[in-house]
Amino acid sequence: MTERPLIGILLILLVESPHMLKFRWDFNETSFSRAWHLTTVALLLSGILILLDSGARVAMPVLLSWLPALLVAMQFVQSFGMKDSMPLNTFSFFANYHRIRNLRLGLTESVIHINFGNVYFVTTMVAATLGTWSDSWVFLPGVIVLTGWMLLSASRSRPLSLVVALTIAGGIAVAGQLGLQKLEEIFTSSGAALFQFDPNSTSTRIGKPGPIIQSADIVWRLTPLDRKLTPPLLRTASYNTYTLGNWKCSPAGEMKFKDLDTRTLADVPYSLLAPDLEESAQLLAIGPGLPRFTLRGSAAAETPLALPGDAASLRDFELDGAERNSFGTVRIFPKYSIIEGTVLWKGLQNPEIRPFPREDLELPAKDRETFQRIIRDLGLDDQPTLAAKLSILRTWFRENFTYSKNPTISSSSLVATSPSAIVQFLTTTRSGHCEYFASATALILREAGIPTRYATGYAVMELDVKRKEFIIRGTHSHAWCRVWSEENKQWLDFDTTPGSWMAGISLANSRTQRINDEVKRLRENFFLWRIKPGNRLGVTLGMAGIGLAMVVFIAKRLWKSRRHMKPTGQATGYSGVMRQTPLNAIERQAAKHLGTRPHGQPFATWLMGLGTSLPEPSTLVDAVDLHQRLRFDPNPASEDEQKRLLELAKRLEAEIRSHSPGIRS
Repeated sequence: MTERPLIGILLILLVESPHMLKFRWDFNETSFSRAWHLTTVALLLSGILILLDSGARVAMPVLLSWLPALLVAMQFVQSFGMKDSMPLNTFSFFANYHRIRNLRLGLTESVIHINFGNVYFVTTMVAATLGTWSDSWVFLPGVIVLTGWMLLSASRSRPLSLVVALTIAGGIAVAGQLGLQKLEEIFTSSGAALFQFDPNSTSTRIGKPGPIIQSADIVWRLTPLDRKLTPPLLRTASYNTYTLGNWKCSPAGEMKFKDLDTRTLADVPYSLLAPDLEESAQLLAIGPGLPRFTLRGSAAAETPLALPGDAASLRDFELDGAERNSFGTVRIFPKYSIIEGTVLWKGLQNPEIRPFPREDLELPAKDRETFQRIIRDLGLDDQPTLAAKLSILRTWFRENFTYSKNPTISSSSLVATSPSAIVQFLTTTRSGHCEYFASATALILREAGIPTRYATGYAVMELDVKRKEFIIRGTHSHAWCRVWSEENKQWLDFDTTPGSWMAGISLANSRTQRINDEVKRLRENFFLWRIKPGNRLGVTLGMAGIGLAMVVFIAKRLWKSRRHMKPTGQATGYSGVMRQTPLNAIERQAAKHLGTRPHGQPFATWLMGLGTSLPEPSTLVDAVDLHQRLRFDPNPASEDEQKRLLELAKRLEAEIRSHSPGIRS
């Protein structure tokens, strides 16, 4: 399930090999503690590396998926030890210290013992649950089969009942999984999260009263190069069809993504962002005269890349692929969880194609009267140029509207005559967040005959003077309008949100946020340093060398201290001939209920542990007495005694199978 078959096979061999090998180690409480200390170090180091590689949000699931490999030292001392359990205080430093102190002072202590194999089994199931393939149809049947196998090996009584119980549990699990998937689909389709990325549609908070809550975590870091120019806005997506507070892309055929074109200059590959460029325009899009900046941040498959509206090309990003749709949305498929590359912009071209004749001018019919009145009052139709119209509209919003992250506007689609949220924003409340300003601006300009689109992304506003880079956080998420300039044949960014909205953005003033920022920088910087070709080989060889040296050191010490096990029934140190009786044949069946016979414990003493669990203990007593007499009596056993013990052994085995006595120690 975790796509690590080689590691899984190695763990299988390690866990199951004690059934085939004839040597063990006499591990004691000190050995258990040392194994746990080694495991703790492995967990801490792995957690740090996973955190640096994956980030805080996914570090815990990734770490849990690696637990079977990280806990293998504990399973080793359990599987290859001569004890069938270990003290529970092994896993607590303070409890273990308390035990050692009591032993030193001659005090007694009640200690709970556990078999780590049960913990390891559950850990493996949890790891599989978090694996990449756990959503496949084979996962639940596999869990049911493995669980049934484990339970059946512990107790073979009433196997039919066990099968029925597992079938019912499996049915409930399947129903629960399908239900969770359905709930996830419903929640996802509701679009409740602000600026939740979808290249085809976005749900705004227009008409929904209440505060907007955004994360202050760092999303991207931008460092200007060359001419030190910095784009004020970084766009992730554009949409052109508005319906009741929601924007989407249409026509549907233009939503499809296509791979970016690639060109090479001076042996450096560039990914061109604008579609269908002529040869001269291609050279301009990758030329040395364009301003550029580096962009660094975390990314996953289909992550939207935050780019200026007039971005020209990309270079140096470690990607498996990059795609663009007709609306200029660029999504990437990174090779690693953290990426860094260079973006060239101001290439006099747009990643998005020209406006669609109908969709980019479409607006709600019931609101047109309001838009027409605003256009008349502002005299937009009387302005000769697009720049003049945009200037008037920007001034009107700046002087007559206020920014608020907690608007009170509420709209209902149930009453046809009620004013829409946009109309309320434009005529009565005149207060709202950037989604109101961007949507209202786009619709007003459409009524004036100017194609527009709604854009989402980030505002570049927080400068880290010390590091000479711009910090882009979740709180910098923004919405604005894209306006088509027929004169320049380009889409232009047009933002009417009052500049006061920037003053309300809380920077990294709290100690917690500053710590989070430093951890984020450290993780990204270390990761990018580690994956550089010049460093990758050295880091890999260094870590492999340390791990191999540790394994060799531990293996050498273990090999010297190993102890060969004698065959069943043969005591350590005795080289004479051991007599076997028919009662020895039931040891395997009895072991399923009593556990493996401890090293050095007499067979008869161990077997008597079944006495209180059998309906007729006298059968066991008679069989053990006769077994002992046949083994140790110097006179040969008679044929009648042999037959008698064989009958008792068969009867005893039948009672064990039918009554399933509980496990005893």
